[in-house]
Amino acid sequence: MKKFRTRKKTGIIFSIIGIILMVASITTVGWWEVKGRKQFLYSEVVVLNQSVEAETIITEDMIKYFKEDPGNFIEGAVVDKNDVIGKRAAHFIPKYSQLALAFFVDESVKAAEEGKYIFAIPKDDWIITFPNSLRRGDTIFFYPVKMLEESKEEEGINNYSNPISSTKIYKEENMINCEVAHLKDSGNREVVTVAGEERDDGSSNIATIEIITNYEDISYLQGLVEDSWKFIILYKD
Repeated sequence: MKKFRTRKKTGIIFSIIGIILMVASITTVGWWEVKGRKQFLYSEVVVLNQSVEAETIITEDMIKYFKEDPGNFIEGAVVDKNDVIGKRAAHFIPKYSQLALAFFVDESVKAAEEGKYIFAIPKDDWIITFPNSLRRGDTIFFYPVKMLEESKEEEGINNYSNPISSTKIYKEENMINCEVAHLKDSGNREVVTVAGEERDDGSSNIATIEIITNYEDISYLQGLVEDSWKFIILYKD
């Protein structure tokens, strides 16, 4: 009888310990999901606490820190609010957006060195193709390609020449190159990499390429276009 009571008491104790461990495990998992993960694995990134329009000067009361998984940071994400306080928004930025310096007017670009200009490439008239992985600050090269005219209709059949024909091989040192100042989507927003440091995931499709160049290069490129040339845009990763 005494041994039975001892075993029963021991069983109750182990049952209580089991319940305590179970409750502790559930509590620990709940705490990890609610607070622990953010506390130990997430990092702070600067976000807007309100939407701002283009040309808005960013003040301290417009921004805050938000803890986020670093794997979800956009390219060039701002982690120090002092980096954006006092800057002017280059375009509309929605509330709760992560911020990157590419979202703001770059005074060093606006005050381009003497003889340099910001120029938007006429995409349909000038460009055959370009990489959608282009990003602001890249150096691009204009590879010229001669466009052949369509042949006349003969005997009721449309006969066309090969629409693209390169009549001269251009080496890198002979190609016009320049720096990308801005890449805009159809909503006039800067195109940036959404997460991480890879270029695979852009915030949107590129609609306009703005470059920093000089008058002589613009005139040279315009002359080629008028002589039925177009360009393939290249860059080095």
